[in-house]
Amino acid sequence: MSVHAVIFDMDGVISDTQSVCAAIESDMLQEHGIHISPSELTEQYAGTMSYDMFPAVFKQFNKTMPDIKPLAEERWKRIFKAVQGNIKAIPGTIACIKHLKKDATPIAVASASRMDFIALVLTELCILSDFDAIASAQEVPNGKPEPDVFLLAAKRLGIHPRYCIVIEDGIQGMIAAKKAGMRCIGLVQSDILDKNKYPADILVRSLAHIDLKNIK
Repeated sequence: MSVHAVIFDMDGVISDTQSVCAAIESDMLQEHGIHISPSELTEQYAGTMSYDMFPAVFKQFNKTMPDIKPLAEERWKRIFKAVQGNIKAIPGTIACIKHLKKDATPIAVASASRMDFIALVLTELCILSDFDAIASAQEVPNGKPEPDVFLLAAKRLGIHPRYCIVIEDGIQGMIAAKKAGMRCIGLVQSDILDKNKYPADILVRSLAHIDLKNIK
């Protein structure tokens, strides 16, 4: 099937901000008596919004859920403070983006992060203008693993979902991509690329390993 556009997740695919977010979430949950590591949070909840992730974790540990709004606001406050001036690109991703732009392939970002955070990350990495469309899960009724944010990105690109390919690092995002009717490349930082664990069409450890001609 021909691919006409590429949609990137951001945290953990474009930038190293997924690890920062997970570390902050782990610290905040420990303050509520929940001990879950950043790696566990990344594996189970990468790509999900605060309003989905926190209730799920509190339920998982059989804890009473506090008011979600101040919890989510505190999370973003800590994240913005932690990342400003410290954002790094995931190795191989910027080169992939530049290659796609050189080939005039439409590209978009579809992230669970807030739009102002997406803008901050892409601006600090000097790639904001490279993207033809940006979509935040906060603009749609349902976050990942539902397909809404990917469908919004495809709509803004003007490309039918079946002709889009998604690059994702999170299991929930991979599920969302498949629900959207899109093909999915899983960017997995793992010693074992387990196709039974990660619901993507292709699994890679770096975007530098992708033959872009095969996804055009």
